[in-house]
Amino acid sequence: MTIFYIGPGMGIGSMLLIFLIAGIVLFAFGYIIWIKIKNIFKKGK
Repeated sequence: MTIFYIGPGMGIGSMLLIFLIAGIVLFAFGYIIWIKIKNIFKKGK
């Protein structure tokens, strides 16, 4: 598995990139759920 080793400098960068992508995905899911909840409350009025 030495193919996947990029180097000590890129290790931190790739980890930050993974955390950034995960954060964007979580934010997108949260935003979609928030819109659905808002629409349900609008229909209730």
